[in-house]
Amino acid sequence: MLDYGCGAGQIVGMLRRMGINAHGCDVFYEGGDYSPDIPESLRPFIQRMEGTRIPCDAGSFDIVLSNQVFEHVPDMRAETAEIARVLKPGGVTFNLFPDRGVWREGHCGVPFLHRFPKGSTARIYYAALARALGVGLHKEGKSVMQWARDFCVWLDNWTYYRPMAEIEQAFGAHFDLQHAEEEWFRARFADRLTAMPLTLQRLIVRKFAGLVLIGIKAPLQS
Repeated sequence: MLDYGCGAGQIVGMLRRMGINAHGCDVFYEGGDYSPDIPESLRPFIQRMEGTRIPCDAGSFDIVLSNQVFEHVPDMRAETAEIARVLKPGGVTFNLFPDRGVWREGHCGVPFLHRFPKGSTARIYYAALARALGVGLHKEGKSVMQWARDFCVWLDNWTYYRPMAEIEQAFGAHFDLQHAEEEWFRARFADRLTAMPLTLQRLIVRKFAGLVLIGIKAPLQS
């Protein structure tokens, strides 16, 4: 199994403790470089990516997963092609990430901030208003305007919130696609709230968390 965009390797470590042959890769980009936090015991299993290429042979993995990664990927078509390359025939990619339709920008906690045009002054003032009203994450003692400016610059540089149709097109070029938001909802809430209609479960996950997208690579034809 490969954790694509593994950060400090928490998921890789958890999977290896479960006896799964898990590895990780990441570009460790300027907007979120967690490479110094990787435990020494996991460093042999985690590789740094150069550009869009995954540093693994074709057909290396049964499963590739990504957790909150694709909203930071500038070239989704290139990355989905790379995931398809390193998966074995019949392999599965499992991806959780927000699309443009999500209601809350999860990094800063401000609703709809990701829908403003990049570089817009209105985005900064909207973020500042939300911050002044007590909304927002990672405040770190900054003034209202400094926090708003810094977060908007970070969003401008390091996030790419795409419409669902664009996402499905990029993944669909290489995989048979399935959505699994309802399954995520039921796994997250166990027996609570699961009596509500499946369409409502799906809507809640998509609007408050993001997409749960499964791609299956075609098996070899006999």
